[in-house]
Amino acid sequence: MRDYTSPSFMDRNSSNPFVDDVFIDHPSNLPGVGCVHQHAFSQILSTLESMVIQQNGNQILEGSGRTFLITSPRAGYGKTHLVARLKENAGTIANFIKLPFDRSRPVSWPIALSSIVRQLSTQTRDTHRPIRTLEEISRFFLSRLIIDQLSNGAIKPKDCPESADALRSDFIHLFSNDSNSRILSWTEKRSSDLAKNASPAFLQQLGIKERELSFWLRVIVDYTKGDSSAFDALRGLSNGEARERLLQLLRICVSYRPVLLIADALDGFFGSDSAGMDIAEIITGIRENVGRSLTLLCVNEDVWKSSFKEQLPTAWLDRITGETTRLRNISPEAAAELVKARLARASVTGANSEKFIESLRTEHLWVDAETKLYPRSVLRQANDLWKSQPESFFSAPAGDAPSPDEEEEDLSQFTDKLDFFKSLQEDTLADRKVQTTPAPLPPTPQQPPTTHGESIPREPNTPNPFFASNGSGNESDLAGIDSIINDIRGSGKAVVSEIHKTPSEQGQPPKMPGFTAPPQESAPAPARSGSPFAEPAKENPFTAPESRTPTNGHSNSPAAQTPLDNSIEATIKRRETDLLRGDALRLDLERLGLFLQEMGMHHPALGQHEERFPSSRSTCLRWSVHNQSILLGFESPRNVYFWNNLLQQSPSSNDSQKIVAFSHPSDRFDSGLFSTFGFSPAVIKGRMDIIEMKDRELAMIYAAEMTVRETAGTPAHAEAVQRGLRYLDPLWRRICEKVS
Repeated sequence: MRDYTSPSFMDRNSSNPFVDDVFIDHPSNLPGVGCVHQHAFSQILSTLESMVIQQNGNQILEGSGRTFLITSPRAGYGKTHLVARLKENAGTIANFIKLPFDRSRPVSWPIALSSIVRQLSTQTRDTHRPIRTLEEISRFFLSRLIIDQLSNGAIKPKDCPESADALRSDFIHLFSNDSNSRILSWTEKRSSDLAKNASPAFLQQLGIKERELSFWLRVIVDYTKGDSSAFDALRGLSNGEARERLLQLLRICVSYRPVLLIADALDGFFGSDSAGMDIAEIITGIRENVGRSLTLLCVNEDVWKSSFKEQLPTAWLDRITGETTRLRNISPEAAAELVKARLARASVTGANSEKFIESLRTEHLWVDAETKLYPRSVLRQANDLWKSQPESFFSAPAGDAPSPDEEEEDLSQFTDKLDFFKSLQEDTLADRKVQTTPAPLPPTPQQPPTTHGESIPREPNTPNPFFASNGSGNESDLAGIDSIINDIRGSGKAVVSEIHKTPSEQGQPPKMPGFTAPPQESAPAPARSGSPFAEPAKENPFTAPESRTPTNGHSNSPAAQTPLDNSIEATIKRRETDLLRGDALRLDLERLGLFLQEMGMHHPALGQHEERFPSSRSTCLRWSVHNQSILLGFESPRNVYFWNNLLQQSPSSNDSQKIVAFSHPSDRFDSGLFSTFGFSPAVIKGRMDIIEMKDRELAMIYAAEMTVRETAGTPAHAEAVQRGLRYLDPLWRRICEKVS
């Protein structure tokens, strides 16, 4: 019987993942649940996408901005959750700005100007290249001002330290303080002439006059040089002056990227007679004067009715309500995903997670047409169930090994069974003798011959633990790679999995390309019964155990020595087990990309080179296998602009190209998102290959990555790389599989 006072049970009860039913915008809570309010999410992203495409010379500021009114019947429908998902994605295609509307300060233009400058000055655009948003915008502004005057003849090319092409492609580096270029100091000296000689088209594009351009040029040059007092001139302005300066600043911002402005958490203005007017004035002012701006007004219906609908003139109502999205009840499938994401925080996955969700579905009649589900109600239902019977969802599923904390039976009760253990030991020894002579494998159909005319036996037909294609894990799904292997073999190369036999086939460590295995030793002791892997050595896994007592670099007894590469694989397996027993795993795309980049350089059957695409914060890898081009992207699925660009380029490329993306329950990749950009499901399926991973697959990758990384710079690194290649062989096969 389970002890409800045990520390393990109390820890589970205290780590209730459903205690917080109010969404907190924090990186640990993202990515959010993609199927919650997917329609509203896609609609807003589609609008941002259209603004990015509009950037074409002087056409940038044509037309007005856009305003979306997002309402919900009551609190708890997921407005903040939706905004957080949009914020994370907008980091790649738009500048995200939160409008400072709350009861702690007046709703006014000076407050809005001060808040927006502060946000732009502190937001970091890129983790790989730490640069603040306002720095990036400022350098773009200076480069375009100089390019404009080079094109209209106001500046002679020989007088400018940099060419127009260099300014277009490398403006971020050229205008930095640590750059070797003289362009920043040159701009400072010529700032007065630059303001006077700006073309009318440039001024019209930004919607400013010569005097205003002179003001912003001086402010931006000082800020780019690192002057902390550069924006002091924006302090102490009247309401009207602050309005004009803020609109000018936003127009400078959108000349580089669209701006996504958020007005959320307005519940404190419930019943206010004036707040609705003040907020609407700022929102409509930005909409009318700043093209390529998108403002989201997120409000519950009770606040909307009391502070906006009954207080605003019809002219402002028309401007705010032109595009309205009402958040509706979520589906049972979305509710299940929401609960599953929270359960993962408490390391409840698999059968136990499904059992928990099924209990909620049954108890609260989720499938009933009369049941109204919204995020907060679902989380509270789950909270009640967790507190009432959490022990029901931690029992090990049938067939699993007992949990480590379960107490084993006292061995003293077996002291009268010595004869039984003696016979059992004899049987075990006899079985080991039989296993040392490998039985010949039966021939398998379609075995490709080697270059010497011999056949290499296929690996045992065990379920592939990796990356089932389209939800299937059958071996037949990998048949498409057979022709690739044949041609690679014919060209003198081979995939890693086919250079060796498995240990069970030949009774010795597999030989891998790139290193010479140690002399064959006697097989190590078998793993304990019930344990999938042998116990690893306690000492450094990449050096020989001290028990071997080496003399002059050689062991006294070769039979007592364990091959080095077996120690490495045992370490990988041990780490995989530890990862699965630890906290819930999350997909780290940056970490995955760096690891696959290193492994791809050592894989003998791949041709690899790196590429970078617009809006990508990481390097993409292109693998060439049997005339098939495979592009591996490591961007978040919320970076829709990046993936949309790849899909747009794909139809014009050769037919053998495919795009690979990675998905895990912690960061699920929803290919249906691209249908909103006009791609049919057939095109998406034919061009993209989404590799679905579960915790075990991710643990295998992380375990191999940790081992390879920790051996860097040591003699064991080459062996660790090769053992990692072999250990993840199903991954390479799955990536190279042709899209159906």
